[in-house]
Amino acid sequence: MGTKHVIMGIARIGYAAKCVVYCILGMLTLYVAFTAANTEQVSKKSVFQEILNSPFGSISLTAIIAGFSCYVVWRFVQGITNPDDLDMSKVKDVLIRLFYFFSAIAYTSATYVAFKVLMGSPDDQQDKKQQVGDSIMQETWGVLLVGSISIAVVVFAFTQFKHAIKGDFMDKLVNDMSHTQQKIANLCGRIGFTGRGIVYLLVGGFFMNASLTQNSEKAGGLSKALSTLLVQPFGPWMVGAVSVGLIGFGIFCGFEGRYRKTN
Repeated sequence: MGTKHVIMGIARIGYAAKCVVYCILGMLTLYVAFTAANTEQVSKKSVFQEILNSPFGSISLTAIIAGFSCYVVWRFVQGITNPDDLDMSKVKDVLIRLFYFFSAIAYTSATYVAFKVLMGSPDDQQDKKQQVGDSIMQETWGVLLVGSISIAVVVFAFTQFKHAIKGDFMDKLVNDMSHTQQKIANLCGRIGFTGRGIVYLLVGGFFMNASLTQNSEKAGGLSKALSTLLVQPFGPWMVGAVSVGLIGFGIFCGFEGRYRKTN
């Protein structure tokens, strides 16, 4: 078995893990949309806890940790070796390659959270994170950093919308899929990237608000985005739509794990 096959095997395992996590995350979001459940229950950590509490939970969560570790390796491989033949003379391609490293770091953090859940470690990091955030926002460079992050997240959100409109994510998949498989993958991809775009647009706005007000409490992630949507007119239906998007993206990750092109 050649190196290429080993690397793609690692990538496929990583995408399979993303498929499971995003589908469960979407179902938790759907549950929050039409019940009185707290939006704080919707996070990757809550997904890992749901997996741990399921039958054969320890084995399943260990498999997810292994899968996420594989995905981290794959993202670093993409960033270092450039298997997609990105043109480094183009700003867009340079940003994509940098994003691979950012994605690797983000999923390293998610893998660490999953490992802590598996080990039953107490979550005593929230206060520390708040203190670090407050300290950063007291510095000029910290405000500029948070502002830069907000712009990057908003740009990423519009990139998701672009994928949803153009359907260019299908270029990643092999051409010998059946017509039905192509239609399902295309539909799930469009729905999934739209849902992700909405979430990232809200998160980018939160970080921009935190930068402008110099208040780290204004920043937030998926839970804050869902809380914001819930208080809007037709809020539960909007959150329900986001949940469908997350599930759709999870299903597309499953297709990507099975049918992604190998370069």
